[in-house]
Amino acid sequence: MNTGLLIAADLYECADDVLSLDILKEALEKFSDTANMKMLSSRIVPEDEDGYDIYCICKKGHIILHANPEKGFVAIDSFSCNEDADPEKIVREMCSFLSPNKMKLTYVERRDFGKKADMKPRHRNKSRKMAQMRNMTKRFGKLLMKPKSL
Repeated sequence: MNTGLLIAADLYECADDVLSLDILKEALEKFSDTANMKMLSSRIVPEDEDGYDIYCICKKGHIILHANPEKGFVAIDSFSCNEDADPEKIVREMCSFLSPNKMKLTYVERRDFGKKADMKPRHRNKSRKMAQMRNMTKRFGKLLMKPKSL
């Protein structure tokens, strides 16, 4: 099974003149071809007044873009398990196109976890601890509410 690379980019204070829906959609189509991520379909979902989302289904991958033009924020997720595709290239090109003042990039390689022990969640007892704290505060509250004469 092919595993792939996921790149998530958070871009802050992007250039205002390139944050319109038509310009970003056209840029995504152009850059997906140069990154060899053949776009099969795309869907635009407008959010209330905050912005819009563009979902692109590619051959063995996807590109998702969340834009909030009012705040100058764009989030890009690019994933492909196609060996010929370069999801990092499309993120780099979109970053240079949007020219943000600040950005945060996250790389996630999707691989086999190896041992079964590696797949266990590390926060198993979290809800138990919260229940213990809730019970302790109830007991403490009852203690405080008791009359001093008793």
